Amino acid sequence: MAIIDCSALIEPHFHWQSHPFVSQDPARGDEFQEFGLKWRGPGFSFVSAPGWMMRGAARLDDYPLDCFAAVARIVDVSGLAQVSAEHVRGLLAQFSAKPQRRILVLRTGHSARVRNSHIAYWRSAPQIDPAVAAAIAAAGFRHVVTDIPCDELTPRRPLADGYVPNPNMHFRSALHAHGLLLTENAENLPALEQEEVFFASLPLAIPRATLSPVRPVAWTQWPADEPELLDVSTPLFNHWRWYIDVDEGHSFADGEDSEDIHFTIRGHGFTHCDAPRHMRRDGLTIQQLPNQGLDVFNGEAKIIDLSDLPLPTRFTPELISARAGVIREGDMVVLRSDLTNRMGYESRQWHLAAPNLEPTAAEWLLDQKPKALVLDFPQDYVAREMPSRHVYVHEFVTHHAVFNRNVPFVEDLRDIGMIGSDRTWLMSIPLKTTCIDGAMMRALFVTWKR
Repeated sequence: MAIIDCSALIEPHFHWQSHPFVSQDPARGDEFQEFGLKWRGPGFSFVSAPGWMMRGAARLDDYPLDCFAAVARIVDVSGLAQVSAEHVRGLLAQFSAKPQRRILVLRTGHSARVRNSHIAYWRSAPQIDPAVAAAIAAAGFRHVVTDIPCDELTPRRPLADGYVPNPNMHFRSALHAHGLLLTENAENLPALEQEEVFFASLPLAIPRATLSPVRPVAWTQWPADEPELLDVSTPLFNHWRWYIDVDEGHSFADGEDSEDIHFTIRGHGFTHCDAPRHMRRDGLTIQQLPNQGLDVFNGEAKIIDLSDLPLPTRFTPELISARAGVIREGDMVVLRSDLTNRMGYESRQWHLAAPNLEPTAAEWLLDQKPKALVLDFPQDYVAREMPSRHVYVHEFVTHHAVFNRNVPFVEDLRDIGMIGSDRTWLMSIPLKTTCIDGAMMRALFVTWKR
């Protein structure tokens, strides 16, 4: 199941106010390599819901997961400076006898021709007739993905000819008026050579959000068209321990014309991935992992259930091997303790009650040749001392045992037991940023119903 990355890179930008940053770096004397992200609304690849600019309309979490991950139909309008409703209706009519899909990829090829760091990305963008939205809605789609910007360009430094208006704002508004989601600023869409792909544009788990950064990706093969999707991500909130600030960026209640959630996060908290560079200066970066991480964070997963054990418990090699069952080479191995379900992620006892994975148990798991380890608890015993003292990188002996073999982690899941099986398929998609040690992600268990 080849995965094609369709995401813009989140990096410092002359117009968009969101950006990644390095919150820790051993090169300047810090203990760890740690990412940070400041999210301030539209920019790069992002998904928006009608409630962004329509008071009382649906937010992202009002939509079922299969509006964000589903079989997608590709409609190609490349080479057109103006995209009319009549033209799109004609293209959609070709699929009238085929199964209805929820996601439409409207490919213009624009982001493949012009970088989003250049003003021409706005000035030369194809213009989509707002009436196209009605045609797409009438065909039953719930989510449109496209490779153009739909915001106007309002630089902080005035240009000689003023700001750059964008008629595609009206297309976006029309989509939202019809109740559709929109992912814009996708990239690499010409690489989608098929008529259909399995497409995911998953927002982060941000309660009440109307916007979210995404990493759109496509699979060229998939086992079944209507999989069951289970969210196993930990939603963002202002936490007593993790360095995160979540706030109302804009609000209708304050007289503004939009409503969205902003956040700033520093370091590894909530659902995220760790590349070996997080604690090893010679470890692989997330960009150096296969397919920039996409190939190791998506695929078959074996769940080892340890949730009946008391908290805290040391997970020894004897215990893990007795409960593991069959682990296939290349599986992601998921260790289920139900720590968050039992304690609550917000609990000040979460670290203190956490089980830990002994380094020798990690070595046993690594001998089974998994491509990633997936956890719902902090794996190192020393983690329980993090709230009360400064911990040093060398003390994370379990992390090091795993990173020494250049195997990454997915961390801080919840609700693992709701899948009801010891084998599943994990879709965990890290955001695409310039940070090298890991990334925030949304994680789903997928049951491919054959």
